[in-house]
Amino acid sequence: MPAPVIVVIPNFNGAHLLGECVGSALNQTLPPGEVLVVDDGSTDDSPQLAVSLGARVLALGRNRGFAHAVNAGVLDARAEWVAIVNSDVTLATDWIARSLAAAHAAHAEYAGGPITRHDNPGVLDGGYDLLSRAACPWRAGSGFPVATLQVPQGPWLPSLTALLIRRQTFIDAGLLDEAFGSYLEDVDFALRLQRREVPGVFVPDARAAHRGSATFGAWSARATRLQSRNQVLLVARHYPDGWVSEYGRAVFAGQMLWGALALRHGVASAWLLGKLDALRSWRRLRRICTPAEAGRLAANFTAWERAILDWQGDPPRDAFWRWYFRLAGRQG
Repeated sequence: MPAPVIVVIPNFNGAHLLGECVGSALNQTLPPGEVLVVDDGSTDDSPQLAVSLGARVLALGRNRGFAHAVNAGVLDARAEWVAIVNSDVTLATDWIARSLAAAHAAHAEYAGGPITRHDNPGVLDGGYDLLSRAACPWRAGSGFPVATLQVPQGPWLPSLTALLIRRQTFIDAGLLDEAFGSYLEDVDFALRLQRREVPGVFVPDARAAHRGSATFGAWSARATRLQSRNQVLLVARHYPDGWVSEYGRAVFAGQMLWGALALRHGVASAWLLGKLDALRSWRRLRRICTPAEAGRLAANFTAWERAILDWQGDPPRDAFWRWYFRLAGRQG
């Protein structure tokens, strides 16, 4: 009988990361049937390292982005459940056991838990996403002490930093959208899970540690361009007709503030190029996509932004959110 869980680790030039990540996946109290490292065209020795560590490697040949690597791994896996784990993540030894037990108890199709910062385990990297009207998500709890962890009381968007999900559910939801490449592809996927009303469970005691931006680097030109583009792709793929009158002010405010952050970090040109990349495909995306139901999306935005304020306080402690709510106004 096949093992219930296979761990899928997408990898691109992660030789400096795989030892800890693969080791944590193999040394679970509930061992996975297999650890599958999906190599996305690496030019370092990470594929050979993964094999020496005890993982199986699925070599893709050329770099096509995180979304394609995850899809390839899930389709290749032969198990009821897959654990999708970033290569810069270290799982607690009981992560699989706690996640799977919680999913079964809640009759859920996916399970995620809090992610702490690798270099400071007492601080949250975040455990799930909350999406603003601006199409700028916030990883809930990022930068806050672990002791302040808030279990989501309303809708929440699971992160693929470390997520256990039933393999067939992942496939039925349409896989990750490879147009996103890397960054925010998990937000797009989570929005589709929401629309399909797929039940999930947040597991506070299933913890993992995350290095964060270990592949491309925080505020690198490449990462900034991809994030800038993919924020607009979220609008194109999910916002209903007439979104400008409902959300235009918030989108403009959030995107300009994010651009200001890019300018501050010296990557404003990458931010602009990302927007141009998205606008070139805007009409095609609007033509082929089915937007979310307007009323439900509005209700979710209200819940997500209230949750951001619950975390951040009033006024928000983070300057981005403080200025965002000043400029965009508040819902509800």
